[in-house]
Formats: sequence, structure tokens, C-alpha cells
Amino acid sequence: MSASVDQFPSLGYARFDSRVAANSVVAGTRCLTPFVAASVVMAGAFAPTGIDEFVTQCVIARVAYLSPSLRQRIAELSALEPNWDGERAKAIKSHVLADVTEVLTRFSHRSDAFREPFLVPTFDGFAQMEWHDKKRSLEIEAVAQGWSLVGTAIGSDGERNYYTAECERSDFQTLETAYDWFVGVELIWPSL
Repeated sequence: MSASVDQFPSLGYARFDSRVAANSVVAGTRCLTPFVAASVVMAGAFAPTGIDEFVTQCVIARVAYLSPSLRQRIAELSALEPNWDGERAKAIKSHVLADVTEVLTRFSHRSDAFREPFLVPTFDGFAQMEWHDKKRSLEIEAVAQGWSLVGTAIGSDGERNYYTAECERSDFQTLETAYDWFVGVELIWPSL
């Protein structure tokens, strides 16, 4: 199913039929472009009936700025049903998916050298973003209290060193600093 997009004649903006897009981020992400997403928000075309629908529509608008492969992965994660792993895992909470999307959008706007993460669900309804390189890795997991960060680096002696940090959900500066460490802009794990 794909979301239907039509013209908002009086303003010339594209808008979504929220009755079609409300059930899944998948429906909305298949036809979005950044122009359409910005137009939807600017025109006030969303008329959400509840907080989950509102959050889902915010995610749809934000993923338009990500690559097709990341949009597809976020769509897949949004479609996970409870018990997706056969062992009573929870579906990803819509606000968590919105937060992950916001972080990825911010990272992708900072540099042309943005590296797409491996994006996975966790059993408790959250998600984890992972970046792996030859010498460093970074895992940022959404948790109930905010974000949990784990970095690993192979030292000059060949030993793997582990670093951890936690931050609040809205602490984008800390997340960006950790990502900068992963890509090599920061040479030492940040004191968070």
C-alpha cells in the first residue's frame, strides 16, 4: 500500500491522505521527497487523530531527507508487530523511531561523508544504530532514560578498548561528538 498524494489546490502544496498513511511509515516513505515532506508540514495537511499517528507522520516527514535504503529500513522497523522475534519482543515505540530518525537526519546534514548505520530493533521496543569500521565501532541504543553509547577502538597494541556513555534523548551535541569520534574527527573518546 502506498500513501496517496494529491495537490492542495489553493496553496499548490502536496499533501498526504492521512487515512492511508496513518497505519504505517512504510506507506508514507515510499512516495516522499524532501519537497513533499516540507510542503506537508508547511501546509498543515496533517490532521492526526492521536499521538501515535502524529508521531508516525512526523517520522514520515523527517525520513524524506534520508537515503532510500535508510527510509526502507525505518519503514521495515515501523512495520514490526509485537512478538516479531517469536519470543515476545515489543514493537518499536513510535517516539523512539522518531528520535532515531531525528538523529540520523542531523548526522546526515552535518557532512557529505555520512556513513549509514546498521539499524536494528531491540526486544524491549527500542532501537540501536551501529557503525563499524576496521579500527572503531559505535553503537547508540535508545533506552528508557535516553541514549546508551558504546564505542570500541583497537589500540596501537592491537587490544580492543571499550568506552561507554549515556545521555538524555535531546542531547544531540553528545551524540554528534560520539559520531565525530567514530569517523575520526575526534581522536580521543569524548568525556561525556
